[in-house]
Amino acid sequence: MTDVNKPVENPKLRALFDERKNTAPNGQASVNNRIAEEVALHAQLLAVIQLDPNAVELHEDGKAVIQKDTRLTFVMFNDQKGNTFMPVFTDWPSLYAGEMYQDKNVQTLVVGFDDIAAITGGHAGAVINPFTDNIVITPSNLAHMKMQKEITLNGVSKQEIKKDTTVQIGDPAEVPYEMIQAINAHAETDKTINAIWLKLMIKDGEQSYLLIVDHTGNPDEVFKGIADAAVPHIHNGMYVDMMEYNSPTGKKAARGNPIYRKQKRFLFA
Repeated sequence: MTDVNKPVENPKLRALFDERKNTAPNGQASVNNRIAEEVALHAQLLAVIQLDPNAVELHEDGKAVIQKDTRLTFVMFNDQKGNTFMPVFTDWPSLYAGEMYQDKNVQTLVVGFDDIAAITGGHAGAVINPFTDNIVITPSNLAHMKMQKEITLNGVSKQEIKKDTTVQIGDPAEVPYEMIQAINAHAETDKTINAIWLKLMIKDGEQSYLLIVDHTGNPDEVFKGIADAAVPHIHNGMYVDMMEYNSPTGKKAARGNPIYRKQKRFLFA
């Protein structure tokens, strides 16, 4: 439970909401991207919860400690189509704008983006300030934001392709030469990399570069090294996916010449 005396304000996010209101609908894409980035990387939001008051120990400094094994219930909203959304709020006034919360006796937790993604679990979306700004984030939006956050922080994002996901793999029409040169330069320094193929992947209508990597190293370390080399040289809004060569899909997709292959060196007596 949150101390109501502690400021939860998110001024940058509030400013972006105001900018969005003053931007024509056909020009909101850039603002929406900045809102998504701020939510994923920095925002701390208020979530409404329900729990047994006896399970909370209040301290004199205004902080509250929830007893171990206490079950929290997060309030969820449903829209007219039956879709479920987790309501979160940028500040106290936005929360109190809801008629049911105007008595100000409401239990809350401060949550970040990772908390929201974990709580919704891919089955629900989120809505920021539903009583005022009403910024809706669908489950697919949350999944994309999670991926982009992982790429921003770690250079790579792990994803499991679900059975019913539509995936097309082919050769890119425009070859990203700068990215290929950077990948090759890095691969020369990583002796665990044997070969890399470059493809274009379209997954549920979204394009990305797909790198299929034949290596003998630690996958996390190998993929992060390649991503660190590749990402700075992508300038067309694309991102990079990577796949193990030693998998049924990897071997099937790795057709044609690789963009990198380790040179074999022979020693003569």
